[in-house]
Amino acid sequence: MAEEVTVTNGPIQRNKLDVATELTKLYYAEYDIDDVEELQQTFAKMYAIAAYLESRSAIDLQELVPYEILKKVGR
Repeated sequence: MAEEVTVTNGPIQRNKLDVATELTKLYYAEYDIDDVEELQQTFAKMYAIAAYLESRSAIDLQELVPYEILKKVGR
């Protein structure tokens, strides 16, 4: 008799490697890659940004959001 497997969807969690990869993809969707070294440098910058932001608190990150957006979301 076959067993039934149920899967529940949970929140998707991304680590800094995932974030850096996505940001690099977004960047190069707009700009051309000139060479491998440029790609490596861009990815390293995106990874550094993700690592830095991961270490900050939500209050610290609010300072990066424009006032107009905070006003709209009621913060």
